[in-house]
Parts: sequence; C-alpha cells; structure tokens
Amino acid sequence: MKQHLMIILALVIGFTTFLLGYSLPPFMEVGFGVGEQAAVDGDAAVDSDLAKQYEALLQAGEEE
Repeated sequence: MKQHLMIILALVIGFTTFLLGYSLPPFMEVGFGVGEQAAVDGDAAVDSDLAKQYEALLQAGEEE
C-alpha cells in the first residue's frame, strides 16, 4: 500500500512540476516574476520589439 502511495505521489509531483515549468517562460517574457523595476524599465523596449515581430508576421502572412 505504501509503495502505491509513493508512486502516485511521485507522478502527481512530476506532472505538477512539468506544468509549472512549462508555464513559466511566457510569464518571464512579459516581466512577471523578474521584479517590478525590471518590468517598468523595459516596457518601451518590449513594446517596440513586439510591434516589430507582429509587423513581420503580418507581412509574412500577406506574402503567402
């Protein structure tokens, strides 16, 4: 019984940490979790970079 509980616990912990690790990179890109000052200082640069990326994607979509 105790071995079954440990297997289930290991699977739940592994799945939870996988989901947590999978969700962190998008939050780091927008400044979540890196400190308020870093997010405030980098807002203009991030906005202009994102605008350039969206323009490139739009142009690539129109060419196809």
